[in-house]
Amino acid sequence: MEWNGEHYADHTAHHRAFDHVLLERLEPLAPHGRILDIGCGVGNFTAGLVDRVPAGSVLGVDADASMVATAQANHEGHSRLSFQVTPAQDLGTLAALGPFAAMVSTACLHWVPEVDHPSVLQAAHDLLEPGGQWCVEFGGRGQVDGLRKTLDPLALEFGGGPPRWFFPDVATYSGLLADAGFVDVDVQLVTQARPMKDAAALRGLLTSQVLFAYMPDIDDARHDEFIQAAGDAVIESVEASAGPANYDVEYVRIVATARKPQ
Repeated sequence: MEWNGEHYADHTAHHRAFDHVLLERLEPLAPHGRILDIGCGVGNFTAGLVDRVPAGSVLGVDADASMVATAQANHEGHSRLSFQVTPAQDLGTLAALGPFAAMVSTACLHWVPEVDHPSVLQAAHDLLEPGGQWCVEFGGRGQVDGLRKTLDPLALEFGGGPPRWFFPDVATYSGLLADAGFVDVDVQLVTQARPMKDAAALRGLLTSQVLFAYMPDIDDARHDEFIQAAGDAVIESVEASAGPANYDVEYVRIVATARKPQ
């Protein structure tokens, strides 16, 4: 199972419905500023940042080549918007493209292993201009707990293990930011009901995003079987508890802002 930019793009409406939560926290920037979007996916959120810097530029980076290819295809012709393949763990390779007035990230950083977060934050701190903003949202403690009650034991039945996510609490992520040298740190946990219009939308969320956290520890030969079983089990569980008219999924997000000192 590999990430697929086009399939992902078909199932991101639930993210876009909550973009305002992050954008409201991004303070005004100088017109010529540069913005870096970490984990840009298919680039829809990234493209919306261009108006924040009318004489500047926006760079979106993602670890997955399929995501970047889809972003480039969907946003051709934007002279101040670009995309490239760069994992969050390799931010240090972007030094020649900085400094950046702001770094943003949505729905990405929980995919970065916990052990890598200190170095990612240090690299981000180094790439920001003095006073530059760090403005991110990603899964926090309690994220998709409802889905995990079904998926975690099912993954064990298929020879897998715990999902490969990092969902910190407020104190943990606040400490990581402070240790990296950030100031004016503000970290909150925000609970959201992510809208899923029907069972097909919920299954699409699983196959385009959620199940990737379980796949590394499940034998390749059983991936298709697990994908089918996971979708069936989650839908059955949701319909049994909430009824067939409500497929929304509870998300718990870290929403964090901080600055590099002047």
